[in-house]
Amino acid sequence: MSHSVSVSYRGSPREFAVDDATTLAQLRTQVEHAFGVAAANQKLLYKGALADDGELLRTLVPAGGRIVLVGPTGDELAAHRASAARRDAGRANNARYRATAADVQPTPRARDEFGFQALEPLGLLPRRDEALRLLRRLAADEGVRAVVRKHRYSVGVLRELHPSERTILGYNRNRGQVIALRLRTDDLEGFRAYLAIRQVLMHELAHMVWDNHDDRFHALNRQLCREVVDLDWTRSGRTVGPAGAVYAEPQPSDAAHVDGGSLGATGFVLGGAAPLLPPPPDPLAGDAARHVRREQAYRAWKKRSGQQP
Repeated sequence: MSHSVSVSYRGSPREFAVDDATTLAQLRTQVEHAFGVAAANQKLLYKGALADDGELLRTLVPAGGRIVLVGPTGDELAAHRASAARRDAGRANNARYRATAADVQPTPRARDEFGFQALEPLGLLPRRDEALRLLRRLAADEGVRAVVRKHRYSVGVLRELHPSERTILGYNRNRGQVIALRLRTDDLEGFRAYLAIRQVLMHELAHMVWDNHDDRFHALNRQLCREVVDLDWTRSGRTVGPAGAVYAEPQPSDAAHVDGGSLGATGFVLGGAAPLLPPPPDPLAGDAARHVRREQAYRAWKKRSGQQP
């Protein structure tokens, strides 16, 4: 006698025609064709897991019963395996080059009051010349040069971040003594996109003034990301990146991904407290800040209520 059972996968139910002779294994085959989840990767649930593939389905699930399917599709498994392979390759490369952590070869530059005084690609990693060209491109970028001149930033060393420091994209030590940037992809087989690296550089330059990821830091970070595009005379107003996107607006939630916690007395990693220089005074501290906030709240209330501020 024929009847149907319902199998739901990620909230999407589908009816399957079965009869009294249909086994659980045969249902798995139908489910694989319908949802793309291989039988070996299926977990079928009906008041618990259904496990005996040779059992007749009618003894396990009544007519009209609803089964829940859990399991990855073939495409998801392939993507997972590819990602795992890239991670394994990255770990192997990191282990291979871990001994090069202290090997940096400084490349002095012409002395400039504001800018980057030396460049340091990692010496024993492959394609060192390409890493050096990337650092030179950053240092010579007209937008970057305009930003450092406008804000009077002087950075001792612009360095390639060693790939063993896998949890961060860069750091600023002692407000410009060293700025390090991740140049390479996680598997060390290539280099990250130039504009993404430059975006991290703007983040690190914001740490020339503010140590912590507070509102003042985020405001300066956004300003620098706009200026590195707006002040680049070579682009003549052309956009950068996807159509219509002039620059990527950094979000406060991104900051922790770029830089983590303090390195201690010798410096800080992308947002940790700098030991050498105290932060500039807050011009809106104390009573002045409270007055400004009250005034802003009052104006916002008048605007919402339809009154002229």
